[in-house]
Amino acid sequence: MPSESTLLVRPEHLNHHGYLFGGRLLEWLDEQAYIAAMAECKAEANLVTVAIDQVEFKVPVRQGSLLRFRSDVVHVGQTSLTVFTEVLLLRDGSPHVIFSAYVSFVCLDALGRPRAIAPLLLSALTPQALSPAALERWQHVEKLRALRHQRITP
Repeated sequence: MPSESTLLVRPEHLNHHGYLFGGRLLEWLDEQAYIAAMAECKAEANLVTVAIDQVEFKVPVRQGSLLRFRSDVVHVGQTSLTVFTEVLLLRDGSPHVIFSAYVSFVCLDALGRPRAIAPLLLSALTPQALSPAALERWQHVEKLRALRHQRITP
């Protein structure tokens, strides 16, 4: 189930050039993705961020801007799930995509070890049940995971 929220860019969110501080946008991204992820999980799921892929700021954002965050769980692994979040700048009555990223979470047990996520999901997410656009994101996440694994494995 997609999650959506809107945030207002205030003076305390700006960098020394008067634009939205990139770290603040990443904080919001992580929080919005987490909300979307937990909306698909039972309350006892203990999710922590493990990766944010494809960080690219496309448009500067000024004070007073409204940002809409659209998040959707797009991939489930054995111990992890991934959320695709799109950030839109609401300007002149129409939304403009300024940022998007995949945020991956791992599910941990009480000792901080990865644990199976499937029993904690409210409903199963499989590639067979996805729309063509969602299936494309699923396959993209598979490629990103393989690249991460190659970087980690000697």
